[in-house]
Amino acid sequence: MLLRRAASLVAALVTATNLGAAPDERQWHLESINVSEAQRASTGDGVTIGLLTGGLPVAHPDLGDAVLPTVRRAAEDLFGGFEQVGADYPGPDDYATGELGLMVAQGGSGLLGVAPGARVQPVICTGLPDDTAACIRWLVDSGADVIDLATAPFPRIGNDFEGIRYALAHDVVVVAALSEGAQMPRDVTAGVILVGGVDRNGNLPPNVLPNGRVSIRAPGTGPSVQAGDEIIGLVPGAPGGHGTLRLPDGDEVAAALVTGVVALVRSKYPELKGPSVINRILLTAADRDGPGRDGTYGYGIVDAAAAVTDDVPEVRANPLGEPGSSGGNSLPVIAVAVGAVILAVAVVTVVVVVTVLRRRRRVG
Repeated sequence: MLLRRAASLVAALVTATNLGAAPDERQWHLESINVSEAQRASTGDGVTIGLLTGGLPVAHPDLGDAVLPTVRRAAEDLFGGFEQVGADYPGPDDYATGELGLMVAQGGSGLLGVAPGARVQPVICTGLPDDTAACIRWLVDSGADVIDLATAPFPRIGNDFEGIRYALAHDVVVVAALSEGAQMPRDVTAGVILVGGVDRNGNLPPNVLPNGRVSIRAPGTGPSVQAGDEIIGLVPGAPGGHGTLRLPDGDEVAAALVTGVVALVRSKYPELKGPSVINRILLTAADRDGPGRDGTYGYGIVDAAAAVTDDVPEVRANPLGEPGSSGGNSLPVIAVAVGAVILAVAVVTVVVVVTVLRRRRRVG
């Protein structure tokens, strides 16, 4: 919170550096959600975005200094510590690079992201649900303001998953692609912004059916994109480093864009709590099927400019539901097990002492 407040005071001094240029004319997705207007009020300065990845993001000149060193869970560390990943890590993640570009690309002669003043902390997390929960906890404890669950074992996450609850309980906004987040139990995703994609005309992409769990929608087209609906982004190895994004589906593109909008809001209003940030983004969305939430568009299509400039009341409760009990404990499983052993030994000791004293009384 203090970091966001301090950063907001100097945002005006660095805005020009962060932007570098107006959006590329091919970036229709930014103009359709009014990003240029939003960036006149906020560019995401002072905000840290947490991104779960499946490997090491590939370096790209348009990212500038926006990406912090990638970390991963140290396998040999029994207490679940994290370590920085070297450039020789064997698993490059082109998808992560594309998502980073949508969020924080800094423009110049290339492409621009939604929040070019923000920073992203990538965490390689490809393990079991317990590993994913540990990655989320590390991001929260390391100061993330919003987390994009781009990579997680969604089908294997059950009702006992505590990672998301921990983040929401610690005032971190959580965003997930609808196609993936909907694979988790409803109780687990309470309070999470589930984002679905739309095409250039604001309609659902081909072969995409409505899903009542959607919170909001944003531009996002997948591999079966129609001509004219392509979303241009950072593509390592492509000519000039730019090309049509080929993320697994359009919902992941849309989630990355909404994550960027969250960064804009958190930078503009550094004292605003997570539930009010979410409420601001939902209530300023552009309606498609009439006022209020519906089963096709949720609250509507995100509007970045309205999210950072409109007068929206603060709320105490998360409009998407409350996270429930998170346990509030960052201790790893082994520490809990050691504590249980110590408690068991203490109980046995007490029982032995009481038994001895009773026997002595009988003898006396």
